[in-house]
Amino acid sequence: MIYCVEDDAAIRDIEVYALRSTGFEAEGCESGAALFAALKKAPAELVILDVMLPGEDGLEILKKLRLGAATRNLPVIMATARGEEYDRIHGFELGVDDYVVKPFSPKELMMRVTAIMN
Repeated sequence: MIYCVEDDAAIRDIEVYALRSTGFEAEGCESGAALFAALKKAPAELVILDVMLPGEDGLEILKKLRLGAATRNLPVIMATARGEEYDRIHGFELGVDDYVVKPFSPKELMMRVTAIMN
């Protein structure tokens, strides 16, 4: 299962559609709380995570994932509009596996997902 954590429903729907149409099982989550609730029901193989989210931001969610015994090694791709060098470096320092800057094409995202999943 791949979880797409994105508060913009249109972007989340595109991510989930692109994943499903290339054979992945995917579900969208609008917040960190929704992600952690979903993880209790079905473990993830990958999380695609926005930074700017309501409530806790993606970086805080990433920190929690890295602290959890079951999610410590879970691959995470940041998919965010925050594309400055500082933002990307900070994401990698916190343990993100890849970083995609919006706007991105669904094909680029699928290539990055495939690279991490293989």
